[in-house]
Amino acid sequence: MASAKNMVLAGDYAGLRVFRMSATLAYISGTMKKMDDIYLTPETVARYELMTDDIVRSGNSLLLTGPLDPGSLLKLRLRASAAMQDKGIYTIAVKFTDGKRSLMEVDDKIYAAIARRIAP
Repeated sequence: MASAKNMVLAGDYAGLRVFRMSATLAYISGTMKKMDDIYLTPETVARYELMTDDIVRSGNSLLLTGPLDPGSLLKLRLRASAAMQDKGIYTIAVKFTDGKRSLMEVDDKIYAAIARRIAP
């Protein structure tokens, strides 16, 4: 069975891992870049979107304009498919309150923690 990478795929925090501390708290670990952890809370996240095939295909997401180059949209369409979500793998785009943007691939437990803590 496929498993999520639980990491930031593109954007300002590309390559960093995403962890879940509790049922309502997820964070981006900054140890690889020697920076503080970024907690995914309403204080740090301005907005997030679950990437679905329809959103990627139509280009309606305002969050996709920054972190992705056009060549990676095909890979994103495969990751954002309904089949991947059925397996518990979610691709989300996050805009932070400081203006930074990231695209993450997370499992269902981390996605549930983000969804519980931050209203879309």
